[in-house]
Amino acid sequence: MKMRTKIAVVGCGYVSNMYRLTLPMHPELELVGVYDREASRGAHMARQTGVPVYHDIQALLDDPAPQIVLNLTNPSEHYKLSRALLSAGKHVYSEKPLAMRRDHALDLAAQAKAAGLFLVSAPCTLLNPVAQTLWAAVEDGVVGELRLIHAAMEDGMVSRAPVHLWVNEGGVAWPAVDEYTTGCTVEHAGYVLTWLCAMFGPVTQLTAFADELMTDKIRGLALPNTPDVSTAMLRFEDGVVARVSNGIYAGHDHKLQLWGDEGVIEVEDPRSDTSPIRVRRYRTIRRRRFLQSRGRRLKLIGGEQKITSYRGSQTRDFCRSIIDMAEAIQGGRSTYTDADFAAHITEVTLACHHGTHPSGAKAGFDGALATMPYKPISRFGRIARREFA
Repeated sequence: MKMRTKIAVVGCGYVSNMYRLTLPMHPELELVGVYDREASRGAHMARQTGVPVYHDIQALLDDPAPQIVLNLTNPSEHYKLSRALLSAGKHVYSEKPLAMRRDHALDLAAQAKAAGLFLVSAPCTLLNPVAQTLWAAVEDGVVGELRLIHAAMEDGMVSRAPVHLWVNEGGVAWPAVDEYTTGCTVEHAGYVLTWLCAMFGPVTQLTAFADELMTDKIRGLALPNTPDVSTAMLRFEDGVVARVSNGIYAGHDHKLQLWGDEGVIEVEDPRSDTSPIRVRRYRTIRRRRFLQSRGRRLKLIGGEQKITSYRGSQTRDFCRSIIDMAEAIQGGRSTYTDADFAAHITEVTLACHHGTHPSGAKAGFDGALATMPYKPISRFGRIARREFA
């Protein structure tokens, strides 16, 4: 019988519910404690999971039991907490983003590598069957040579939706203020960037535009001037170019399209572990060239998996990367993605989020975003497609 890997959770807010509901799928993980600076939330999570609650963060840092700590705090707290956890000798899994500043993300990666600790950042969807099936289709050249990608993470006009009713199974409300302050690009771009960087290598240059369309997201409450729409053109090391858009104004659209000489591969929603993938090829009749109307649906590598569902739109195993970290610790190997990968995704995400918008001045870019194209300074070792048993 495999030894169970002990984990702890810091941050018992909205997203922690998804991890809580996913954990029972993975008996090889043992939750040994939780903490939230708001005592009532920590106590609530402790009751729901049946584990102790730490009375303060120092108690968790001093506890030798948890090998991996999940940093599920607000994005503005990620850097400070992850740095403290790494200093305490803990492997860290961080919700996205790794940090809200480029220099902070690079600093965390350097600290983790120097200490010989794992630092992995959400999202973990790169490890799911949808991403790996898409990757196999790319490698097999099912639509010929790929040259262009269109990726959209448009969530609709969220600020006019009844967000006060968005309460999860744990009884925690969707944190509207934090979400708007962080920005939709920071919250969502990682779902496609992790896939594309893994498949096509680091981003070598990008040009991004970002702006704030709605200043009255919460009527009567002044919020920081944070971009709520962005569009970026990115070139990857393999030469593929991608157009990536994020927003909370236009209609809902999560489609990912990979365009090749012979057709297109389409993923309905990269956020879902069960998203359909279709291949549509070009056909020529007389003088007209057109795409098939529906094409064929690809069978997922590894087969259909039973995934815990959550109130809302999520269909995802939130613990995939944590399981990978646990197996890496037990087996003495590297994690599937590493600290350098997390730092690169963070740097590119922040560059897309800010563009040449004035908000970028506080993101640790030292004026590098003032002119485009921007050339990321972080790099990571290439990643191989996962082999399913």
